[in-house]
Amino acid sequence: MRISLIAFAGLAGVTACGGPPTVAPDDLAVLVGDDWEGTLTYLDYSDNATEVTLPAELAVAQNGATFELYFSYPDEPQANGRAEVTISEDGRQLNTETLTRSTREDETLHLVAEAACGDNGQPATCEYEYSIAPTAFSITNRVTPESGGETIVRNTYSFTR
Repeated sequence: MRISLIAFAGLAGVTACGGPPTVAPDDLAVLVGDDWEGTLTYLDYSDNATEVTLPAELAVAQNGATFELYFSYPDEPQANGRAEVTISEDGRQLNTETLTRSTREDETLHLVAEAACGDNGQPATCEYEYSIAPTAFSITNRVTPESGGETIVRNTYSFTR
């Protein structure tokens, strides 16, 4: 399972207005812990129309600039998985995704990252939108096919603690 992730802990590494958005490992530290509960909602690949929602839990561990995400699904334990997110040295990428925007509203940090991806066997661009606060965290994945066509929300993780 591969997913990217960005978070907030004091905004030390988030570049102020005027420069390209960046993130530092300290900015992700707020996610560390095993007490996140929520849902995964995804658009079924078979028809691209049916939304499926599953209960989900998230635990996050940190090892330097790498964050390990452990996803569990109480109703579908066979789908449990692990993903790593590594912040680049310059703070402008998460794995292969490039940060394109960052804004802050009160205690919530909103970030957007983009990368080329495949979706349902077709080349596409994936946009990941992160909303991070001390007690709420979500990731929304929007997919735009390279061949043109409508952008869809492929999945959304939504957690609280």
